[in-house]
Amino acid sequence: MAEYTERIPQHKHCVYCGKAYITGEGRYCSQECKSKKGDELRASRRKLLIIWAIAAALMIVGIIALM
Repeated sequence: MAEYTERIPQHKHCVYCGKAYITGEGRYCSQECKSKKGDELRASRRKLLIIWAIAAALMIVGIIALM
């Protein structure tokens, strides 16, 4: 076995792409990954809002139909 083991420098992994990066603070390796993740989050929030709105509308229609 070798006497010298190469050490991996302290690093973080990008939340979006998983690429390892050393420099900078934050959760993303680049501004591009940060904006792409933001776009994904906005899209998922919009989908969730639409689902909740449809569910609320169906409940209201159901309540009105029972009256």
